[in-house]
Amino acid sequence: MVLFVTGLCDKNCYYCPLSKSRKGKDVVYADETPVKNDLDIILECRAIDAEGTGMTGGDPLIRAKRTLKYIRLLKREFGDGHHIHLYTNGMHAGKDLLTKLKEAGLDEIRFHPGREFWDRIAVAKALGMCAGAEAPSIPGGERELKEFIRYLENIKADFLNLNQLEFSPENALQLKQRGFALENGEMSAVKGSEEAALHVIKWAELEGISLPINYCPTYVKDSIQTKRRLLRRAKNVRRPYEEVFEDGLVGKVVVRTDTGSTRMLRKELHLHFAVPLYAIGISDDGGALELHRNFLDPARKLMRGAIFEYVQSYPTFSRDKFAGSPC
Repeated sequence: MVLFVTGLCDKNCYYCPLSKSRKGKDVVYADETPVKNDLDIILECRAIDAEGTGMTGGDPLIRAKRTLKYIRLLKREFGDGHHIHLYTNGMHAGKDLLTKLKEAGLDEIRFHPGREFWDRIAVAKALGMCAGAEAPSIPGGERELKEFIRYLENIKADFLNLNQLEFSPENALQLKQRGFALENGEMSAVKGSEEAALHVIKWAELEGISLPINYCPTYVKDSIQTKRRLLRRAKNVRRPYEEVFEDGLVGKVVVRTDTGSTRMLRKELHLHFAVPLYAIGISDDGGALELHRNFLDPARKLMRGAIFEYVQSYPTFSRDKFAGSPC
């Protein structure tokens, strides 16, 4: 599970992909679910069969008490085997707070620090924490990245994760102004980012650097990690009239009509056409019926002139629509 602890951050990275609804806002999300209380976090974990949690932001350490509370909550609810890692820019990662994070049960901490905060990783290592770094692979930034790798090697950091730089609606202008472009045939990957990462990894091998360096391209995050999470969630939270697809989407027939209330139409489908009640739902706004496509024919007979649409949605809290087609 991805636990978004806060959108507050004291760093102003030009490549930050956070949406306007989260960036700079003190809000909490468990995956796509807005968190109003601790139960929301527990239920989301169970909905996706989460084996661990990544705590992110913003910088979670700006809200240290909240972060510590969530670590303890997750460990208490799911046990020591529930792996928790945390992302931070290091600005607030002083020795006292790092000690509290370790004592609370944090399993791993991933730093994305400016040069002036590199030493916070060494402090975490001295405390016996599993600590490493995570950074975007920026074309043209290989020299500084190599310096960072040598530093991480010297302090015996546990890893460096390199992520392919990517465009998002929020950072596109900033990236374009700096001369970055899309990789040919890609939806979001920045041209030259993968080459820069592979160059640095090859250089580290030739230099005999033992620091584990991992590279994550955008397609792994988008088409593999996200897909797996959505599929797990879909199987757990699908409604009785929804069917689950291989890509993690859920599908159903949505019927909108001006003739009669949705509750009355649902009752008539059940009484006169023997459609099981569990196979008929009412939309969140109350204005449409939702049903399994196996019961499309009786619905057509009852509601002539209605608008029938087969809708595929993400199995998230808000059930965001992915695609729809008349039926």
